[in-house]
Amino acid sequence: MSGRIVVAHVVTKLELGGAQLNTLHTVEHLDPTRFDACLISGPGGMLKSRLADADRHLIAPALGREIRPGRDLQALLQLVRLLRRTAPQIVHTHSSKAGILGRAAARLARVPIVVHSVHGFSFSPFQPLLQRSFYRLAERSCRRLTDHFVFVSRGDIEQARRLKLVRDNYSLIRSGFPLEKFRDRGDGPAARARFGLPADAFVCGVVAPFKPQKGLLRLARIAARAIAADPRIHFLVAGDGALRPQLEAELERLGIAAHFRLPGFVRDVENAMDAFDIGVSAALWEGLPQSLVQLRLKGKAVVASDIPGNREIVRHGENGLLVATGDSEGFAAAILRLAGDSGLRRRLGEFAGEDFGEWSAENLVARQEELYQRLLVRSWTRD
Repeated sequence: MSGRIVVAHVVTKLELGGAQLNTLHTVEHLDPTRFDACLISGPGGMLKSRLADADRHLIAPALGREIRPGRDLQALLQLVRLLRRTAPQIVHTHSSKAGILGRAAARLARVPIVVHSVHGFSFSPFQPLLQRSFYRLAERSCRRLTDHFVFVSRGDIEQARRLKLVRDNYSLIRSGFPLEKFRDRGDGPAARARFGLPADAFVCGVVAPFKPQKGLLRLARIAARAIAADPRIHFLVAGDGALRPQLEAELERLGIAAHFRLPGFVRDVENAMDAFDIGVSAALWEGLPQSLVQLRLKGKAVVASDIPGNREIVRHGENGLLVATGDSEGFAAAILRLAGDSGLRRRLGEFAGEDFGEWSAENLVARQEELYQRLLVRSWTRD
């Protein structure tokens, strides 16, 4: 070895999402004079070709999101073999499935330091009881395998402390991304034409994978109320996923499919946001979505669910509007209020009392480098 610190990041699948982009950016930008970083993931995903060096991206073929005991055991053994081969000093896991299996594999492979990033917990009151109980039990079991936790939101820290999942072994490191490209204001009419939106439409923009926690089926019911009151309203949803057939069926049932554009994952989401009049998030539970920070950088007023992660970005009445998760009528009313009041949209969109520095990609990498060094020094001292 070169004397550099070997760090292995583990994520379930390289989908187009904030956690995956964070992880890739970290692997690509850790100081190469001090760190030798690699990424381990399950197969597939839109970002699978991002790391061109095959030695830096290792595949565990059985690692996937679904709970399948047989394949999960295979994935665990595959992860152990990969970690023994790469011999990292630090394993840093992300997402629920990779977080559970990756931490267990790291201990079986005798990795000295195990770090886990919480990008929103995998359990929520909105899930079936059995599924919620499984993930909560798994998190309780894995806390003993974890030397340090990284959180992207204060809300998740509070929940973790309440559930006794952490002691004082955690850090708050925001979900970083390149800020500058979201500060630019592009050509709105051209962006609308790109997605086939009417020139006079009032466009509500959503950036989210089609997962249960993002509340897209609830969004469809909210949209039906808003569109019935103001037919100018259209929705552009940048994202994709397993719930697409259900969402499309619900839009058809409600008779509002013509008011929705579902282009799939959009790689240049900063340009798609130029088509938005406002940003919308109907999430049921959330860590802290990058998209809300990005919308604020774009100067967009936001209507969002009043849940802990969102509250750290959206200040009700200052840069957006927060609505209780169960209040579909109130959510539709908030959209209609902004659609009918350009002065309010402008005031909320131009709110200047925000410091976005902690969400920069540079801050993300620098904070993680400092954390890794600190944990290693502590480990050496303990030994």
